[in-house]
Amino acid sequence: MIAVVVAGAAAVCVGAAEIPAGVVYWSDHALCWSDFCATPPAGVGQSNWVASPKLVISWSATFTAARKGTTWTATVTSLTVANYVDPASSWAVPSRTSAEALHHEQLHFDLHEVYRRLLENTLRPMSCQGSTDSASLKALNGLLNSTSAAILGRAESVQLAFDSESAHGTDLRTQAVWEDRIADWLANPASAP
Repeated sequence: MIAVVVAGAAAVCVGAAEIPAGVVYWSDHALCWSDFCATPPAGVGQSNWVASPKLVISWSATFTAARKGTTWTATVTSLTVANYVDPASSWAVPSRTSAEALHHEQLHFDLHEVYRRLLENTLRPMSCQGSTDSASLKALNGLLNSTSAAILGRAESVQLAFDSESAHGTDLRTQAVWEDRIADWLANPASAP
C-alpha cells in the first residue's frame, strides 16, 4: 500500500508545506525496516499487508516576470523537488518483515524517484507570457500546479499498477520485470508512463 502526498507551490514565491523532521530522502540510503516507525493500523493483522511507506514528493518554486516590449514573461527562478519517506507515518507488521518485502518497498521508493526527476525536469524550464506581470505570474503558477498534479497522478497510477502486477511483491518474476523498467526510467525519466 502506498500513500502519495503532493505539496506544490500555491502562489508566487510561496513554497511547499514544511517537510517534517526525520524524513529519509531517496538519496540518503536504501530503505531499512527502522524507517517504518508507525504502528500498523487496527485490523491489518487479518490482512496480508506487510508494510506501508508514506512516500512524498514535495516541490516548491519561485518565479519572476520580466517585460520585453508589451509582453511579460514569467520564468522559474528556483525549483526544489524532494522525494522522501516519512518514517513517523510508515508502518510494517514486524512478524511479516523480510528482505523480499523490504526490496518491494524499496522499488516503490525508486519508482517515486522516477517521478520526482520527471517533475523536476518538466517544471524547471517552464515559462508563461501575459500582458501584465501578474497575468504572466498567475499563468505560470497555474501551469506549474496543473503539470505537477498530472505527473503525480501518473506516479500514483504506476505505483498501483506495480503493486497489482507484482501481486504486492509476491510474484517475483513480474517484479523483476518491473525492477528493470524502474532502472530504465531512473536513467531516463521522460520514458516513464
